[in-house]
Amino acid sequence: MLMLPGAALAETAPLNVPILMHGAIGDDACPDKGRIIEVGSEPDSYLAVQSGPGEAPFRELGRLHDGDTVVVCEKLGLWLGVVYGSASLGCQTTILVPVEQAYTGPCDHGWVLARNVSVDPR
Repeated sequence: MLMLPGAALAETAPLNVPILMHGAIGDDACPDKGRIIEVGSEPDSYLAVQSGPGEAPFRELGRLHDGDTVVVCEKLGLWLGVVYGSASLGCQTTILVPVEQAYTGPCDHGWVLARNVSVDPR
């Protein structure tokens, strides 16, 4: 299968601003759950997941819709660093990390506007 260089790069490029999992003894690396809210009533309404917190030059990595669930790892200003996906139980966000480190997967992750996430502590 022939892939354009730009398309391949978009799939494998890391976040412009990493999402940090905060190290603490006895606490989950990403302690809060959230649900996407108030995105819009139109069927094609979505919340863009970005490679960094803020406007351009960050690129769109994915799309979330009203009711989708996320795990919140970090808050930076008006933005949340989230982990999401259909296999959220296997996302390794409930592990204990001894020191602060960047989330690298295996699940989808990126930055979303905090105003569109209803956060519930686990």
